[in-house]
Amino acid sequence: MKEAVLKVGDRQHGFICEQVTELPDLSATLIRLKHEKTGAELIHFANKDDNNVFSVAFRTTPKDSTGVAHILEHTALCGSERFPVRDPFFSMLKRSLNSFMNAFTANDWTMYPYSTQNEKDYYNLMDIYLDASFFPKLTENAFKQEGWRYEFEEPGDSSSRLLFKGIVYNEMKGAMSDPSSLMNRRVQKALYPTSTYHYNSGGEPESIPDLTWEGLKSFHASYYHPSNSRFFTYGDLPLEKHLKTIDEKALSRFERDYTDTSVKEEKRLTKPAREEYTYPLDSDSPDDLEKKSFVSVSWLTCRASDSFEVFTLGIISSLLLGNPGAPLYKALMDSKLGASLVPGTGYDDENMETNFSAGLQGTNPEDALKIEEIIIETLEKCAKDGFPDERIEAVIHQEELASKEITGNHYPAGLHILFNLFGSWIHDGDPVRPLLINENIARLREELKKGGFLEGRIRKHLLNNPHKVSVILRPDREHGKRELENEMKRLARVKDSLSEDEKAAIIKEAAVLQKEQEMEEDISVLPTLELSDIPKEGRKVASEIKKVGGRELYFFDQPTNGISYFRAIGDASCIPEELKIYVPLFCSIVTRIGAAGLNYIEMGERIEAFTGGISASSSVWDELDNLDSYSEIIEFSAKALVRNHDRMFEILGDIFSSPDFSDLARLHMLIGQIKSSLENSVPGSGHSYARDLAARHLTPAARRKEQWSGIHQLKFIKEVAAIKEEDLGEVAEKISSIADSLLNGKALKISAVTEERHFESLGKALDKFLSGIPSKEKQGLPPLPFSEGKGDEGWATNVPVSYVANIFKTVPYSHEDSPKLQVLAKLLRSCYLHREIREKGGAYGGYASYSTSEGMFSFLSYRDPHIKRTLKVYSDSIDWVLENRFSDDDLKEAILGVFGDIDKPLSPSGKGAREFIFTLRGITDKMRQKRREDLLGMTRDDIIFAARKHLKEGINMNSVAVISGKEMLKEATKGKEGLNLSIESI
Repeated sequence: MKEAVLKVGDRQHGFICEQVTELPDLSATLIRLKHEKTGAELIHFANKDDNNVFSVAFRTTPKDSTGVAHILEHTALCGSERFPVRDPFFSMLKRSLNSFMNAFTANDWTMYPYSTQNEKDYYNLMDIYLDASFFPKLTENAFKQEGWRYEFEEPGDSSSRLLFKGIVYNEMKGAMSDPSSLMNRRVQKALYPTSTYHYNSGGEPESIPDLTWEGLKSFHASYYHPSNSRFFTYGDLPLEKHLKTIDEKALSRFERDYTDTSVKEEKRLTKPAREEYTYPLDSDSPDDLEKKSFVSVSWLTCRASDSFEVFTLGIISSLLLGNPGAPLYKALMDSKLGASLVPGTGYDDENMETNFSAGLQGTNPEDALKIEEIIIETLEKCAKDGFPDERIEAVIHQEELASKEITGNHYPAGLHILFNLFGSWIHDGDPVRPLLINENIARLREELKKGGFLEGRIRKHLLNNPHKVSVILRPDREHGKRELENEMKRLARVKDSLSEDEKAAIIKEAAVLQKEQEMEEDISVLPTLELSDIPKEGRKVASEIKKVGGRELYFFDQPTNGISYFRAIGDASCIPEELKIYVPLFCSIVTRIGAAGLNYIEMGERIEAFTGGISASSSVWDELDNLDSYSEIIEFSAKALVRNHDRMFEILGDIFSSPDFSDLARLHMLIGQIKSSLENSVPGSGHSYARDLAARHLTPAARRKEQWSGIHQLKFIKEVAAIKEEDLGEVAEKISSIADSLLNGKALKISAVTEERHFESLGKALDKFLSGIPSKEKQGLPPLPFSEGKGDEGWATNVPVSYVANIFKTVPYSHEDSPKLQVLAKLLRSCYLHREIREKGGAYGGYASYSTSEGMFSFLSYRDPHIKRTLKVYSDSIDWVLENRFSDDDLKEAILGVFGDIDKPLSPSGKGAREFIFTLRGITDKMRQKRREDLLGMTRDDIIFAARKHLKEGINMNSVAVISGKEMLKEATKGKEGLNLSIESI
């Protein structure tokens, strides 16, 4: 039955329809409504997508850096009026088939979104989210667990050190030790001296303990009110039921509130300002302080609600910085004053008043003025001379392609839509305007005809704008030590001020919290799905094999909205072993250099003008039935609008036929950028790096993977980056040798994802491409010998928290125990590790996972204040399973969690890419269906058997790795009880 279309003025379940907009480019209708009683706003984005999205969001504007908005986001999800259990959010993760479920704290808003393809699941989760948002319990113990609390280092011993504990506290200690994250925060602090953005909504570690439980509850009362809310629903479910549920379960219980939550305009600076901050560097680091600073120049620009101005500034940002030949990008990198563009470079439209930044990372503080001069001189030149028409068209082309692309591999497509419109909507602008890309493009073209439009905007928002700040972030060997000393002194003062009764109260409160955390709860009050709600058969993606140029190519018919996706996979086993370490470097640079007589700037402009990007990457595939055998894979991918098929393959043909690695200045620049990017990634992905470090001792495939994407690749890149530009000839020769082996049409396996009606034209362009590139027979070389064994290790870096990995070699995809391990991992994570490592241990996360493709079972922690305790928790979790301490519901929920991953929807391009890889690896529909049936038939005995055989008895088939601060690693290895870790520095 077709849903009745609302008209402006129609009323339904307390809502009045205020706007109905057809969006033919997005195949959707946007309906905007307001709740008459409370003033709550709701946007419904109606289309045919069955991955339905729901979100409720609030404008949350902190007045300090205690992290109140962030801690409230956590605490609201710790039990509510109708669901008074300790952790309904994480409990629902395992009682659901959600395709996405999370919560976000931004600078001035908090959002609670989810998505699912199951209608029953959709309304189950809506119940949870509505109750958590509007009627949370906000208990004092939840505040202490999620935010911060005092505890004595030795439980029950008031003579031991007093410590701060808490999940958000530890999370932000990790975040604020990351220089790239810290730089973004400090730029914002300097750029917004009087408004809410001056404060850290996530929380500064030294300020978090200033927040009280009463302050948290007061913040909720002021900000989590329907009158301050924005609802968003998306997909093919009918709107009427959404409105009925939201009104009955939440909004009908409120009256309108007139609290002003709007963001106040920043008081504009009358002259530029300069600020300088520091970040921690190991006090005994062997590296000097040269070229380790960050410099940024930033301007406050227009309001986020001015959609066309936001669009225009986005265009200007792309023109200035969008590719290596863009004038500001090129000027900064050609200066050789830094290794890469500073994090945050470009236009940011998230805040109520938007901003533009540019600068360099890997520089020196004394070069800050030179960097600023380069930025100003470049802007002056662009404001005087303008931009070539072809560059403007290339940037507009990118906007057009982005507006057409159907995303959804990481976030669901509906959430991308919400993010696109939300900046304007939350700041009281028109939420529809940001979606009307074609109208914005048409208006821009009209303005461009008049002449001087972009040049005028550069002068208005940048050159003639006195609200400019220059920020320097420099390394300081004493920074971390100072922070720790200040924390210890603060805690010592608190301890000295405590009476014996107060000390006893802290001990008692810690015991009460621990008892509450360990209490077995009856969560039957929570809604759930059953195994019968899981589809018995998985969704299939049809493919068509076509002969093109005498070879088989795989075509996938998907609704790609006028975009075609190309993917080619080659074999890297023909590369000599001494060159293998260079493969990721080759992949990173091969599409960013010159080719076919064109320099890197000309190639970059062609790629921008006619494609949505061209990239190369390396990966390792374990055999499906043998973990001692693997394939080394290089993958090339590209996408373009259908009208640009021929141009895309011309560019690919030039890259394959005649890449030019002779520009040593360009090579040196790219290596520096890669080094900066890898260094920036460690604090945010420490658990992944620790996992790969541990796994490399267990299988030859894992050893190669870590060499290509782990800490050893980072160390290699740092060594190469230290080579002088004029001495890079040998490196260029090695990369060129790799290109000779890999840029070879003979061994390529090729797929294309597009709409079927474009198969013929795409096939012709592909045939021309293949016939014009080198095609040589290359022999694979035997892999290095490998002997597995334990290789427990610690790696020190500039973080005040730890990432702890314990990895077990288990079985490959085709083994009968593989599905059991999938379910075991979900069971351990949700029923044991979450409680012990996050709730009780204070880490941001504790995980168990099983990789079907790698045969590895992983225990991981993230931003963790512990090392030895965490490893014991991993061990205890195995015993918990063997002692049969999980329930039938726990098992059911673990199976649901596995299917939530298996059946997670992908974008059209993602579906084709996955099916192509499955095909090449030999993972058939029959094999997947068999696994599906095995998972649905899983028993308790299966789980206990897998835990005993592969974890308890596989204790000699495991390896440990820890990434942490040097002092924490030293402490963990002390004494008879210390860990036997070999310690190195990253």
